[in-house]
Amino acid sequence: MFDDNNKYFKYQDLRWSGILKSIAKSPDILQPLFEGFTNSIESIRLRSARGDSFEPYIRINLSYNATLSGEMDVLSSISIIDNGVGFDSKNFKRLTIFKDDTKGFNNRGSGRIQLIHAFQYVTYDSAYMENGSMYHRAFALSKADSFLSRNTILYEEEQPVLLSAPDTEQRTILKMCIPVEKDNKAWENVSVQDIKKALIDHYILLLCNIKSELPQIEIKCYLADQELDKADITKEDIPDPTTTDTYISVPKYKISNDMKRLEEIEEDPIIIQILPYKICADRLSSSEIKITSKGELSNSTKIKVTCIDPQAAIDNCRYLFLLRSQYFDDIEGDERGNIEILDKTELKKRAKNVGYIEEQIVLNDIQDQVNAKASEIYTEILLKKEEFQGNLERLRKEYLLSEEALEEVSLSDSIDDIFKKAYSYDAKIMAQQSAAYEQGVQGLNALNPASEDYQTQLSNLVDQVVESVPIQNRTTLSKYVVRRKMVVELMDKIINQITNAQNEAARNEDEKLLHNLIFKQHSNNPLTSDLWLINEEYMYFRGCSEQKLSQVKLEGNKIFKDEFDEEEERYLNSLGSKRLSMRADVLLFPSEGKCVIIEFKNPDVNVSDYLNQISKYAYYLANYTKDEYKLHTFYGYLVGESIENQDVWAADGEFRTAPKLDYLYRQPKTIRNKTGEIEIGSLYMEVIKYSVIKQRAEVRNQAFVDTLFHPIEGEQLEEDATSEET
Repeated sequence: MFDDNNKYFKYQDLRWSGILKSIAKSPDILQPLFEGFTNSIESIRLRSARGDSFEPYIRINLSYNATLSGEMDVLSSISIIDNGVGFDSKNFKRLTIFKDDTKGFNNRGSGRIQLIHAFQYVTYDSAYMENGSMYHRAFALSKADSFLSRNTILYEEEQPVLLSAPDTEQRTILKMCIPVEKDNKAWENVSVQDIKKALIDHYILLLCNIKSELPQIEIKCYLADQELDKADITKEDIPDPTTTDTYISVPKYKISNDMKRLEEIEEDPIIIQILPYKICADRLSSSEIKITSKGELSNSTKIKVTCIDPQAAIDNCRYLFLLRSQYFDDIEGDERGNIEILDKTELKKRAKNVGYIEEQIVLNDIQDQVNAKASEIYTEILLKKEEFQGNLERLRKEYLLSEEALEEVSLSDSIDDIFKKAYSYDAKIMAQQSAAYEQGVQGLNALNPASEDYQTQLSNLVDQVVESVPIQNRTTLSKYVVRRKMVVELMDKIINQITNAQNEAARNEDEKLLHNLIFKQHSNNPLTSDLWLINEEYMYFRGCSEQKLSQVKLEGNKIFKDEFDEEEERYLNSLGSKRLSMRADVLLFPSEGKCVIIEFKNPDVNVSDYLNQISKYAYYLANYTKDEYKLHTFYGYLVGESIENQDVWAADGEFRTAPKLDYLYRQPKTIRNKTGEIEIGSLYMEVIKYSVIKQRAEVRNQAFVDTLFHPIEGEQLEEDATSEET
């Protein structure tokens, strides 16, 4: 076999060892089968286009060796037989060229390489018609050493021979022999039903398009010469279109005389038929819109699916839209039916380069109308589109995104994509505005106060600079507002016990979560906290969270005394308590002599049981700190969710309800010295719910948004009045 040196085809200017290394073997063992099937389909189509009268077929035979006991052994070969046009001179010549593009946009000769990557050798036996006569030729492909040592993959077993019998059947046999060893195991588990399903899934677009002219397709499995199993692909295996009476009408365009714009031609619009298919998601990897020309799919013209995320499945289905029109059939394309439809931008560009262009339709109109019709045909697509638009509008409002920034967002965009597009738009505008700002500033150098139009020039520069500021402010402030909104939302989730942390926790940690949300435990930097939830000013005070009293510092120094007299020591450690080892949840120091004390309680705990806790902290801070840190004015906040006003009054009758606000407060109460004889300070105190804090924060945040991003009522009224006058 392959022992005649003269039959090896001699390639020029090609190094096959390098080519084979550059094109990897497909991980799909069925890929060689797909390559052969594609060639058979094309061959049948070419013969039909030639006008031959015949009954097309494709036969796939899998042959397995038998063991001595008659059991199935390894795969021996796969044969694909078709009665298409065959390997005439034109088709054979393509085998002698690598990266040939005459066959179509997607055919560059790599298919044959997949065959020889997967099988030790591949043979072709073809009877074909050429110039009115029947010929026969045979050849083989391989990457065996005997081939590559001669820098070839082609062996011509038989040169074209004129057949004397005029009734010889026109057909081609592709035989892939002896799979590479590592594929043997995988082929053991492949049935004819597996191949049938794989072919339908892989060629679903093509099969839908050629259903009416479907060739006879049969798949057989042989053990030695005995048929074991068989499967056919028939019209019943291919879906029908949902409807056949859906059409769109698109106009033609011509270029204007000045070559600057496209002009729509009102008369004689082009009618296009839409054949919509609803196909199981495991057969169709993405929803697609395909133009067909002369019965073939045009893969060179890309039409975007914008009515739905192309990758998404609805009820485990995706969608195919085949477009047919006499207009498409009349366009001259390549051998695979690929035609060219330009979008408006490319049409204008092409016209300017050439100086003229024929009247034609544009891709934009087709895309827009087909996607609109898709939503009419399938209500689920419309509902999905409306759901996406609703979510997009929610994101726009919640994150204060501009409408202009979202114009390029599509249904296939993820949340990450949406934000990237929105912020990229803002960044682009900010760059332009910053450049304008800088130009305005630099323009000051050119101003001459002595010139007559100095004031006008200055005014124009000021306007230029001012106009550059808003977008920058908006972007920065939007992030600021959105972050605060998210903090409020998280607080709400914790209060209502719906966070994952709460659901997964073995014990109730609501207090800890709320504490860390507002001011992280063991932190000493209020600037990184969210104390604004309680009071906007508190973020800018010095302070700490969850620290022992004895360890509390200001400006790096401990505020409590280093040494205590005997009586002080006795008290601080009496009754089994180590009072200076207690931890206040939050201590803040606004200014000299003042201190804010905040205590957080679990939402399930009755807050009234802890009314004295803040008073004790205030007492210790007033009596046992160093002289240079003497504190005398205290503000206390006891925060919880389970608050019964009567329980609070029962514990301390001096508490009152705040007018129009849902919290309790107590006027400053005296703090005495260690002997109880002298008043040394006072403590104002509030008892308030987490939910009230949350509501206050929401109101403040919304007011901030309204002030920054919406005209105030007076301005709006003024604008309206101006509009009416106009």
